[in-house]
Amino acid sequence: MVKIFVSSRQIEQDQVTVTGSDAHHLRSVLRKKPGDELLIGITDGPANRQSAGAKVRTYKSVIAAVDSHQVVCQLLDPVEIQSESPLATYLYQAVAKGDKMDLIIQKSVELGVTEIIPFFSRYTVVNLTGEKSRQRQERWQKIAEAAAKQCRRDLIPRVHLPVNFDYLFTMLGNRAPGHLLLMPYEQAQNRGLAQLQDLQPEQVSIVIGPEGGFCPEEVEKIKSIKGEIITLGNRILRTETAAVAVMALVQFLWGDLG
Repeated sequence: MVKIFVSSRQIEQDQVTVTGSDAHHLRSVLRKKPGDELLIGITDGPANRQSAGAKVRTYKSVIAAVDSHQVVCQLLDPVEIQSESPLATYLYQAVAKGDKMDLIIQKSVELGVTEIIPFFSRYTVVNLTGEKSRQRQERWQKIAEAAAKQCRRDLIPRVHLPVNFDYLFTMLGNRAPGHLLLMPYEQAQNRGLAQLQDLQPEQVSIVIGPEGGFCPEEVEKIKSIKGEIITLGNRILRTETAAVAVMALVQFLWGDLG
């Protein structure tokens, strides 16, 4: 069943008026008509990037009317989907070239990521500043919301504006007890997730490097704040592959995958 997100401001007497791109998608792409059912996730703020990270209340609904500008839905019963992982996961992803970031965001949302924090490191090729950075973040947030709809999540993961490595280092240095920090590194040896599986973390942060990898100084900084420098095996993975692989393994070990 299709799921969309709306703001509580769009509700009046148990009816929801869907406008904009969501209405177009329901009407012109999915060819929805009166009588069709869908799931509606309701947030307390605007149904856009500002609602990212907020818990969503989900309701079963039925389409009451469709016209060229809007789709009107009648709310029915609340639905307990329980689609969120018990493990909070934070993906710190070095900004990657081309559409790789789009893929990383989409797949990590499907795998249950809580928040995504893009960052720039020494060997990051992409350079975003000012307005361009904000525009890219807005695009990534829309991708996250679309992925959340597709897999019927009850949370829209927040995608942050890109930060520099020093800011990332400070953030992670202040993490709470029970918050596991992982950095996959191609030169790491003899310590992988298999050696950590007996841990019981409450939260996990994953730091994934750019196409050029991490410099030794960046690795030492993560070590200095008790980060686990891990290997992913004998094959060097692309940045987009590494992000998805580690997210899946973490959710398998300590979350709800598998």
